[in-house]
Amino acid sequence: MTDNPPGTIREEETALSTMLSRCALAALACGALVAGCGQQPQSESTAQPPQSFAQVATVQGEVRGTAGDGLVQFKGIPYAAPPVGDLRWRAPQPALPREAVLVADQYGNRCIQRPRTEGFAMTDAFTQPESEDCLYLNVYRPDNEDAQLPVMVWIPGGGLTAGSGSRPVNHGGNLARLGVVVVAINYRLGSFGFFAHPELSAQDPDGGRLFNYGLMDQIAALEWVRDNIGAFGGDPENVTIFGESAGGYSVYALAASPAARGLFAKGISQSGYGRRGQPRVASLADGGEAPIEEKGAKLAERLGTPEASLDELRAQPAKKIVEATDFSTFIALATDGVVVVDDLWPVYDRGDAARVPLMIGATDSEFAMGPSEGQRAQLLRFMSEDVIDAMTPFYGNETQRDTYMYSDYVFHAQNRGVAVAHEKAGNVVYAYRFAMPGVDVERRELNGETIYGAYHAGDLPYVFGNFTGDHFDPTEPDETQRAVSDQMMRYWTNFARCGDPNGEGLPQWPLAEYENTMYFAPDGVQSRKDTWLARLDALNELVGL
Repeated sequence: MTDNPPGTIREEETALSTMLSRCALAALACGALVAGCGQQPQSESTAQPPQSFAQVATVQGEVRGTAGDGLVQFKGIPYAAPPVGDLRWRAPQPALPREAVLVADQYGNRCIQRPRTEGFAMTDAFTQPESEDCLYLNVYRPDNEDAQLPVMVWIPGGGLTAGSGSRPVNHGGNLARLGVVVVAINYRLGSFGFFAHPELSAQDPDGGRLFNYGLMDQIAALEWVRDNIGAFGGDPENVTIFGESAGGYSVYALAASPAARGLFAKGISQSGYGRRGQPRVASLADGGEAPIEEKGAKLAERLGTPEASLDELRAQPAKKIVEATDFSTFIALATDGVVVVDDLWPVYDRGDAARVPLMIGATDSEFAMGPSEGQRAQLLRFMSEDVIDAMTPFYGNETQRDTYMYSDYVFHAQNRGVAVAHEKAGNVVYAYRFAMPGVDVERRELNGETIYGAYHAGDLPYVFGNFTGDHFDPTEPDETQRAVSDQMMRYWTNFARCGDPNGEGLPQWPLAEYENTMYFAPDGVQSRKDTWLARLDALNELVGL
């Protein structure tokens, strides 16, 4: 897909900028009127015959869902061919056609995950079998006759090593009841989703699309949405991608990727990361840079077969591949020149990312629950002692610095940098900070401001309205917690509807304009000038974002 040609909406945005607010431009960009924000869609004229979405026709064949409790749900729809056998470490191939009706009442396999860590809190993440045959998605829509509904495509997080679109915490029913179609996807993870090998690069079977197979899966899912979501009553021209953690990283990457251009109209990045420079395939690597193909060679060494061919590696059982995978560091995407054309942040700095509205935010404490000495050790992986020392005045003392600076570096400062760059390029950006504390978390103070204690992924129960207890969230939310969740779901679906989160009865959420941040906190949901910005800007300047 390419950018819009001359004479289309991009030129019209420039011509109309003196007459229309930036909010109105965002609404035009996604094909909706500003007046429609916050309003529920209306059904077609009653003179028309009623339409049922319980069974629909997709390109691959008919699919039958289940209806009840105000929803129609479709579980376990394949969006690509199973990536097994010779398709291991290949770009996703089209889903196979079906003659029989697919009864979509059971979730599909989840992709093979990082081995579970003892004491890991996300117990409900492990409710479906693991398999390489895992490229499935789920669709949720309201049980009514409404069509041309906005579409929200959920990209789950998990460090690109874990996660599933079928976890109970991200069940899309509560959002769908607000008048949207929710699609939740799986994508390949770990060494199955992110892998390179010299022999594979030499063969180049997919036209330069190498290593980033999990990201290619996400693009394939968006292509499936483009081709099929109209049958489910969704509007293929009004698709919003949203994701948390690695899902937020993916939102940033998809907005920066020419291969995803035109497949979505808006994006929401929740605790997105990925600011570091990325490895490159051998054909793009500099002289002193280790190419990403070394990843495959090292995996072969850990398997005890350093001379193994690509065919021999493909023949290895999945369990052996998992055992040989190094999970000690986060997986980063790699620059292949086709799907990922550069490090992400230069793309935003040049203004080359997709010209779409973005909503960007993170939790107020993110990774701050660990001991301060451990946080400092993490920082030293990415910066010098001098940089850390230079930031001390912004935190008041060394203990505060070592507690919060890692979370600032990974999440808050880079989100700030992306927001500023994207706005400078003429795009709409809404910024937020989620600050609903987890269970049994004490409030702290940082430079006179309250840090409520919302840890990484603590926003998921609120965004989906599903309180499962997996993210330090209450299983029985109180009135305030439920109210904040209801407001967040309305903001998210309003943004999906027309690129503007505001709506009747909601506190006003202004554009970021470099300073405004919407706070979701127990003391009230409100927008205010962000007092963290001087600190975040100083950090970005020191580390060169």
